[in-house]
Amino acid sequence: MLRAMTRRPFPHALLAALMLAASGCSQGHDSMTTDARAFDNPAQAQFVAAVRKGDATLARELLASGANANATDEAGTPALNWLIRENDRDGVRLLLDLGADPTRGDAKGRTALHEAALAKNDNWIELLLEHGVAVDVPNTRNGQTALYEALRSREQKNIDRLLAAGAKLDVRDRSGTTPLHQAALVNDIPSVKRFMEAGADPRATDDTGATVESYLYDGDPSVLAAPVRRDYEWIRERIGGATTH
Repeated sequence: MLRAMTRRPFPHALLAALMLAASGCSQGHDSMTTDARAFDNPAQAQFVAAVRKGDATLARELLASGANANATDEAGTPALNWLIRENDRDGVRLLLDLGADPTRGDAKGRTALHEAALAKNDNWIELLLEHGVAVDVPNTRNGQTALYEALRSREQKNIDRLLAAGAKLDVRDRSGTTPLHQAALVNDIPSVKRFMEAGADPRATDDTGATVESYLYDGDPSVLAAPVRRDYEWIRERIGGATTH
């Protein structure tokens, strides 16, 4: 459930609107109860609906009356992350303008930029960076940056955009793993090579003492596509491991 918010008296017009939203009556705006159904607190549902409609005036009035731009749904998802999942670009812009905190994590610690790194294009990353979000903002639970998430989702455009924005390769999460470890863990051999070329240290160890070699693909190189096999052989040569041609 949403966190409890300080109760303040609502103006009559807003109170009536909240009662209508709670009762399921949308007065011709069918999307209001559907779009915001994840937020079952009436005040928050009405606020998110106003954001989705682009009604900045109503959204500001609701904020002044106790709604919370950073409130989460019962699954722990902040409204900002939820709107990214809903692919509501205008809603995300408005919510940021209304003061939503893009560094707030969901139940898994993912911030808005981590959510953006999972998307199918890099437009979400671009939007958040334009609003001043730091490219290396950490996951609030495990300390991983959005680059880890982009690697995990294998979204190459997102990896490229984050790197272009200055994403660091020497950061460590709370287990000591680096983006180089993560690239190897998800078997993204081209990214392992790319990171090493950019200066990532293949000798860096995580909290278990493992280097990237411990997580690197250890199967038959001959089954790899030719470009990937060349990258793999390049990596092996530089970390001292032999590979079969």
